[in-house]
Amino acid sequence: MACVQVYLCSNPEDSVVERTLIRQKVFPRLREYCRSTYGLDFRVIDPYEATKPKNWPTQQERLRILEDCWNNSLHSFFVGLVGEQYGDACLPEQVEASEFQLILQVCQRMGFKTDVLEKCYRRDENTIPPSFCMLEPSRRCKQTSVQQENPTEEKNWCKVFPEVRRILHDVVNQCIQEGTLALEKAQKYFQSSLENDLRYAYEGRSSEDVARCICYVHKITVPMKENTIPPEKEDQLHRLSQLRDQFLPSLVASHKAVVYCTTTKCNRLQCYTPEMRLDFGVGLCEQLNVDLKRLIDHTMLNKRTVAVDNFGEKDLCRIFSSLYRIERKEVEHVKSYLEGKNTLFPFILNGGPYSGKTVLLAHCASQVSVWLKNLDPEILVFFIDVNSSLRQLLKYICERADSSNTNINSIFQLKENFKRLLTVRSTSKNPLVIIIDGLDQLPKTDGQPDLTCLPKALAPNVKLLISVSANRHALLAALKQYYPDSALFCELQQVDTKSCNQLLTTLLQGSNRKITSGQQVYVNEALKKCTVPLYVELLYRQAVCWHSEFEITEETLDLEVHNSIVLIFDHMERKHGKSLVSKALSYLTLARYGMTTAELTDVLSCDDEVVESFLPQGEGVPATLRVPEVSVETLLSDLKGFLVQRNILGTQTLSWVNRHFPLVVCKQYLCSEETCLKIHHVLSDYFSGSWANGTKKHFIINKDTQIQSSSDVPRNIYIDRQVPSQPCIFSQPFYISTAMRTPTRPNLRKLHTLSFHLLKSGRIEELGSQMISQEYLQVMLHAMLADELFLWLEKTSQLIFPRELQLLHAILKSSACLLRNNPADLPIVLQAKLLPFLSVFPSLEECVNPARAEGLSLKCGMSTVLPSVPSVPYSQSTPQDSMASQIILSAGSLCGAVVVVLDNGAAWVCHGATCEGFKVTQSSNLKFTSVCSSGNTFLLSTCCGKLVLWDAVVKTQPLEIKIQHTENHKNKILEGVLVLGDNLFVWWREQNIVNVFVDKEELTQLCCTYEITCVLCSGEGNIIYCGQNEGSVTIFDWPNGQLLATLTCPKGMPLIEIILTEGDEVISCVDQAGNVFAWDLEMITEPVLICENHCGIQGKVLNTDYKGDSILLICKKQQIQLIDISQTDVLDQFNPPRGKTFKQAIIDQNSHFILALLCNCSFLLVWNCASGQCVLSLDTGNCQDINLLKCGTTYLAAIASVGVLIWDMDLIRTSALAPKSGKRVKIIITVGSQGGTCYSADGSKLVWKWAVSSGKVEGRFLHRGSVESMCISGDGNYLVSIADGDVYVWETCNGENTYRISGSQAYKVLITPKGNFGVALSENSSSRVWKLQSGHSICSIHLHLRNANISPEGTFLLGVNSGNLLAASLWSGNVNKCFSCSDQSDVVAFHSLLNHPDFVIVALSSGALYSWKLTEDTTCHQIQLPDSLFCQPEIFGLSSNGGYAVLSISECTINILNFSNSKLCSLRTEGPVLQTTVGVSGQYMVYACYSSLVCRNLSCDLHEKPMLVAIRLTDGGTIGRFYLCKMPSVLTLSKDLIVYVGFEDGSVGVYAVHDTKVGTSSWKAENLTLLNPLDEQLIWSPLLKPNLTWTELPLEFI
Repeated sequence: MACVQVYLCSNPEDSVVERTLIRQKVFPRLREYCRSTYGLDFRVIDPYEATKPKNWPTQQERLRILEDCWNNSLHSFFVGLVGEQYGDACLPEQVEASEFQLILQVCQRMGFKTDVLEKCYRRDENTIPPSFCMLEPSRRCKQTSVQQENPTEEKNWCKVFPEVRRILHDVVNQCIQEGTLALEKAQKYFQSSLENDLRYAYEGRSSEDVARCICYVHKITVPMKENTIPPEKEDQLHRLSQLRDQFLPSLVASHKAVVYCTTTKCNRLQCYTPEMRLDFGVGLCEQLNVDLKRLIDHTMLNKRTVAVDNFGEKDLCRIFSSLYRIERKEVEHVKSYLEGKNTLFPFILNGGPYSGKTVLLAHCASQVSVWLKNLDPEILVFFIDVNSSLRQLLKYICERADSSNTNINSIFQLKENFKRLLTVRSTSKNPLVIIIDGLDQLPKTDGQPDLTCLPKALAPNVKLLISVSANRHALLAALKQYYPDSALFCELQQVDTKSCNQLLTTLLQGSNRKITSGQQVYVNEALKKCTVPLYVELLYRQAVCWHSEFEITEETLDLEVHNSIVLIFDHMERKHGKSLVSKALSYLTLARYGMTTAELTDVLSCDDEVVESFLPQGEGVPATLRVPEVSVETLLSDLKGFLVQRNILGTQTLSWVNRHFPLVVCKQYLCSEETCLKIHHVLSDYFSGSWANGTKKHFIINKDTQIQSSSDVPRNIYIDRQVPSQPCIFSQPFYISTAMRTPTRPNLRKLHTLSFHLLKSGRIEELGSQMISQEYLQVMLHAMLADELFLWLEKTSQLIFPRELQLLHAILKSSACLLRNNPADLPIVLQAKLLPFLSVFPSLEECVNPARAEGLSLKCGMSTVLPSVPSVPYSQSTPQDSMASQIILSAGSLCGAVVVVLDNGAAWVCHGATCEGFKVTQSSNLKFTSVCSSGNTFLLSTCCGKLVLWDAVVKTQPLEIKIQHTENHKNKILEGVLVLGDNLFVWWREQNIVNVFVDKEELTQLCCTYEITCVLCSGEGNIIYCGQNEGSVTIFDWPNGQLLATLTCPKGMPLIEIILTEGDEVISCVDQAGNVFAWDLEMITEPVLICENHCGIQGKVLNTDYKGDSILLICKKQQIQLIDISQTDVLDQFNPPRGKTFKQAIIDQNSHFILALLCNCSFLLVWNCASGQCVLSLDTGNCQDINLLKCGTTYLAAIASVGVLIWDMDLIRTSALAPKSGKRVKIIITVGSQGGTCYSADGSKLVWKWAVSSGKVEGRFLHRGSVESMCISGDGNYLVSIADGDVYVWETCNGENTYRISGSQAYKVLITPKGNFGVALSENSSSRVWKLQSGHSICSIHLHLRNANISPEGTFLLGVNSGNLLAASLWSGNVNKCFSCSDQSDVVAFHSLLNHPDFVIVALSSGALYSWKLTEDTTCHQIQLPDSLFCQPEIFGLSSNGGYAVLSISECTINILNFSNSKLCSLRTEGPVLQTTVGVSGQYMVYACYSSLVCRNLSCDLHEKPMLVAIRLTDGGTIGRFYLCKMPSVLTLSKDLIVYVGFEDGSVGVYAVHDTKVGTSSWKAENLTLLNPLDEQLIWSPLLKPNLTWTELPLEFI
């Protein structure tokens, strides 16, 4: 983010009103304009903005600020206001000793007292050369909050300064006359601050720089009497006249300077009134606003685009390299390493804190190109700081070294690519040099550091340099263990005292300073004890302020770096005020990626504690208030060198150059969590734009606040802080032409920082709301921050909206390849894949369609009316070790977390919220052998017999529970765990003991006769039931250590499930064969067998599933049984498909669906329990050999060998409940206002009636045979269908089959536009015309007409017979009209014109097109198509006015004829078009085609499926497109531009076309009911037998 930084020059006494108006009226508008339009910072530094003169910057500070504006401003850097007052002369702040002695001598000769001058100036031997420096006691206490002011002393000094000016004026003039002082050298005694600033800004500048300055001159003419000007003002007026009439005009002539001159003539009596000043100020504001805006626009439109280094590593390397001031011998070691040929290992540099490791590596990085100049090396440098992560480090290096890694975000893949990059780069001739500074600064983990990302050996042309702190002993030891054969470990030695002294001397000389010999003694002692370069820099910052009389003691100098930093901060607090310093340092430290100076000023202005110190004392409440820019600028100048401008994300942000400064800031000012939260809260408000656009922020007036208030009681007021907005996208103004506009840019600062600060400030709800904002998602994708977006979705889903954000994350990630190329497609992707699930997550409504959620009109394009449910998205979580090791065991929790154990002994937690999982513990000493779960608690066993407990909800560190005789449990496998409060019951495979733990310590053991297979606890938790291997159940009262009873099931087979029902009075036991036994426990000591159910299917039970609603699922290979536990009766049985066997099955929470795995099948199938129909198949991502794992009632997990797939059960239910016939839709028709109802047929006996507005299936029409054709009347009252030759007439309102007509032998049915008559077309016999309401035949048409249609007026049946187009009367059945061509060409296609019903456009096989007027039976030859282009009958279509004709489609081309100018055009489609899915209506066409983009994402299904595309025939423009998640089979486009699509699975989708260009909107959004009830839809039955037969009825004539 560039900055426009303007210095405002003026005479402070002469411009109070003008500067106030400019600050209030102009600068906020320009600040907002620059931010919202170009993403620029706009700053204006008014050195006199502070209310008290004592707080104004000195002349030296002003000129330094002006120089910074010249260096850093994007264009304009200077605005001058020249009025009628010149101003007092500026007293020089420093005068060389010889010159001052001369002045004192002349002063004595002239009879002036020198004590006044000696009181103001004091000799300082520490300056070079020695000089007399001005003393300013009023500047020793700049802020009232630091020291108590002394008004008397300040008043005395105000009296002294005019006297000093008068003496110097006379004495210096005398010196000039005597020739002892040159005129040029004497100017500093006469010039005012106005002239100093003007001359510094203009003199010696180029024409380009002068053009960056604007000056406004205001002359006031007042008729005055002669000799009315006081003598002491004559010199000032003369100098002012020279500026206005000579200096500035000469610049206009020579450099074309921008100077405005305004003259105001005043009345002699009234002179220059306040009203006149106000009028001038208002005009000045308008002119200044126009001028600055014009210059900014011109600069930005001609600015060249510069490549952005996201994290500014190159810029940072340059900064660090410039700090290399002391030669270090370790540089030679690095040089030797880089020049060496056989370096198999990294060069590892270690050193203590402050030792200069970073600076040394940066210096070496800058020298690599010199050392290896003949090899053209590729250099990659990464400096790790508190914002860095291992993922960011690896991604940065991999992307820059290999462009093919740009879309990789998996930490495992990044590790593998990084290692491959460093080990396989042998083909490149150019060496790769990678420098990683501060490896120890990566986020800390428990246990031994993870070094798996580093390769064991490097390629010959790869050099890797790493720096680590010597204080991180564990990391250094791990590196030495990782590279046992390496001798490339170098420790950075301390700098000698002599070099430190030389550096200090050099730094002081650069500031024209030195120290006295007495001061040098203490410095020498300090440098003997601390010789780190940073300490020398800190010592210099103190020494540069010492004057020669300053006494140094042992307490003055601190010998520790952090304490020295504290001393600097203390000095700044005394100078600038504690509140300003503490808050500024805090914001700079906690802000992610630093802050710009403008941002810092804005944020400080939003901080009430800081603003309070800038309230105008003794005045009323201001309407607007900001921290003066000059106050922030002078504060930052004291930190120059410690804060550097670093180019991050295209923005010059202030960042600490040394990591120890933020450490001190945190210790000094951010020691409490509450303080940090407040800082992050203010930053969140700022980057979210809460106080922008004039929004006033509240401020509490306390009793201590020195401001006028009508009450002593604290009260809230609201003050505008003039903060600019934070748009997501920077948009340019409308008046800039399209050709001159630059591409829109996202607000990278907001995108990268807002989420971070919302999280840190604890504003989780706002963070969650941002994550589900479509605007945020789209801008992140537009900014190419998809990977960052995915990480934030994962992180936020662990805090709020877990299921919603997991779904959103899964959808976006599966469509990442498409969205990276075209982020504008996000709305249609969300509508396609998220809209069908809104009934589950209604909070995502705004994310899917924010316009509909806010009641706004839809944009141009396509939208969903009735969504077709896509495949159920899933989250895939892959442990990082799973590529090398496989998952062997797993367990799930109620909250959706899954813990898996790998064959290498590692245990990972997989969750739908994270893609990569995380380790249960980082300790490498624990090798896990098994895992079990109970509720949300996991228990893991190790090979050494230890037990580790981990809570998935609390997510604390795993706890080891104390177990007696751990040696007895070595290599034992856990069979299960039961958690009841603080009590744990643990049993082991092939063991007969249950270990009981209380408060994580073993209390007792429960011993059984046989091996324990399952354990159950009573509702109160006092009774334990232990199922065993021989069909026995042992019952314990465990608190009392009493064995109550033992029962044995008749079959004596191992028990696999125990279920308690009826208030713990009945226990049901399920054995390995699927037998169920129910026992009465009313007398718990004497159980009684009350009923049993024996399974008739051979084989062992694969698994059972019990939901607590008395329904038990038992799965075997050949059958699934549902058993009512309360009655031990079999409710239902399900057999696998032919040739298949079951592998595993579970039942959903409501017992409506069964989810089953089949052997040798890669899909998870879902059956409807009521119908027994397979309603859904879930894609498992080609994972083989998976096992199902239920995670409570919310999640379903599929465990594969390399990862975990997790589904949301509610999404599965929604998809399973979605109505579909299961067969390919062949016919789809529509009727009603705006397509409110549609009908579909799939070739079965059913016709489905869909209510589009509600998304429900209203009913199904049953036939006695397969439906071949159907048609709907124009009013929608009648549906006519044909099945097995019979014609069915239905009343659509009640589903009554009024007529069933036999004997028609028809294959297709048509209805006249008015709905009075129907036509049954037959190939083998006569076609019949009959009355729709009575079913009586009217006439017969004996000729067979192909492609028959009824004319728009309903009088003729048009069709082709023997190559001719015939028109048969619907009243008589006779052929009244015939179109035939003289050249014997056959008719291949025809189409009636809706707007001109008498006309028919006819296409012949010869390529000729004719218009045929039916009423007059006349023809007209329209056009002759070229030989290479012919009409396709199934494609041929016309617009309603006959202006356009769609002729044919070939692959990716649509051929269109424009009748108005007889021109042919070929329209390129977005991919191959599906011939059966093309629709034309009016001036629009909709087609389905495949995408031509190559998909690189294996999980993306949008590229595999077609998309709908709507085009405008008038200009060929694409209106919109929509991604289909299923394969379409048929498409119909209504005249209202509603698209009805039938799919291969028997479902229907309805979509609306919106063309805002011509004001066409086909659908008003409504709240759809997307989830249908589970009950069977209504089925309307037909007549059992036909009630009409045409062959038996006489003809009825009209």
